[in-house]
Amino acid sequence: AAKRLKAEECKRIEIISFGGAATICTSEFPFSRCINYYAVNDPILNVVPSAVKALKSGFSFGGGLEQEIIFLASRTGDPVTDHGLLNPTYLEALLWEGQRYQSLYLSPLGKMVEGAFVAPLASSMSWFPNFAYLVTRRLFVAIFRMLIILRGYIRS
Repeated sequence: AAKRLKAEECKRIEIISFGGAATICTSEFPFSRCINYYAVNDPILNVVPSAVKALKSGFSFGGGLEQEIIFLASRTGDPVTDHGLLNPTYLEALLWEGQRYQSLYLSPLGKMVEGAFVAPLASSMSWFPNFAYLVTRRLFVAIFRMLIILRGYIRS
């Protein structure tokens, strides 16, 4: 899909990958920023030659001023757990990238809303899974209630 985009369209896109099966680099695609995060003991590294090459070369990889492949120290010590996006190893980088995005692109009103509603949930590293659970739970409760109301209408 990226090959179908014009160069000026690609320049507006930032790519952030967490434990991806392939690295995406600005040398291949003209994106404004490509960052590939890998846990050093993530099993996916067994099938990503470019990431293994970067790891063996001393972590320096990428054509721009910024590293395009970033290796993260394991937070759990378990390779299978480290591969999960919402587990501690990748979650820290995900939160950092989210804060970076907000500081660059969020409007002043958006920053106020984030400060009032999202920031209180972000007090621990486990806020995102908890937040996602609460939102999903509320959605299912709302859908269930709508189904009960529809059932009442159908019966009458």
